[in-house]
Amino acid sequence: MIEDFFAPLGARAHVHVRDLADGRGLGAGEDEPVILVSVVKLFIAWEFRRQVAEGLVDPAAPVRVTAADRLGGTGTAGFLYDAQISVWDLAALMMEVSDNSAADLVARRIGLGSLRSLPSRLGLKGTRLIGSPRTILEDVAKDLGIAGIDALAHVLDSGSVTTDELRATSAWDPDRTNVSTPADLTEFLRQVWNGPAAVAADMRTWMRRQLTGGRLSRLAPSEVEVHGRSGSLPGWLNEVAVWEWPDGRRHALAVFARPTRGNFREVELAMSRAALALTEAISE
Repeated sequence: MIEDFFAPLGARAHVHVRDLADGRGLGAGEDEPVILVSVVKLFIAWEFRRQVAEGLVDPAAPVRVTAADRLGGTGTAGFLYDAQISVWDLAALMMEVSDNSAADLVARRIGLGSLRSLPSRLGLKGTRLIGSPRTILEDVAKDLGIAGIDALAHVLDSGSVTTDELRATSAWDPDRTNVSTPADLTEFLRQVWNGPAAVAADMRTWMRRQLTGGRLSRLAPSEVEVHGRSGSLPGWLNEVAVWEWPDGRRHALAVFARPTRGNFREVELAMSRAALALTEAISE
């Protein structure tokens, strides 16, 4: 069924849906490794919120964001001037506008060890977290023989690195980057939604406010409340989401598509078709 949505577009997909009430799931390629890209921000956000709940992190603590922290892109990552902002608001920017610099700063506050140990603590056997966006970009620079992230940005802007050269770097290699499986991701969302109420409420809010992505929500019925987190690289279009239905059903979804052509909009629509089909199938 799922292949029918993607094969005509020259794409492949790894998908999974899970009922958050009883844990039932179904999918296709759901245990295969997928690279997380910005979906890793879900894990950073949850660990941050857990540490806030346990009194390990002060959410109001001010953080100075300087030129050295800026990676380019949305939010503080694209600021022109230094700014001071609470670590809580950095977490919100990370989730709502996919701010990469905010993700780095929040990850630094919770500690790399805590992030890396999260999968084992939650029993996510197919998940490995190595670091925040800066860590991934530093590894890409090393792979390409480039001296640092600033130099990498100039090289990428100049177009002197080909897409094939980029795809040969660690960021595209499941063995060398942040990785999970669709089944692990829906299980993680099940634990988030069914976990401590205050933590779950803030995760729901941040995911509901996501301004980028929305790949799985395009064909969601109007009465469904959608909470999502997306990520992408050339050759990867990712999104995880929770659909909450008026009748009380709650479905966690993970759809990771691998397009091979320039038809990403069509592939994104296929992702939404797959999400709708999965929710219908698990509701039968």
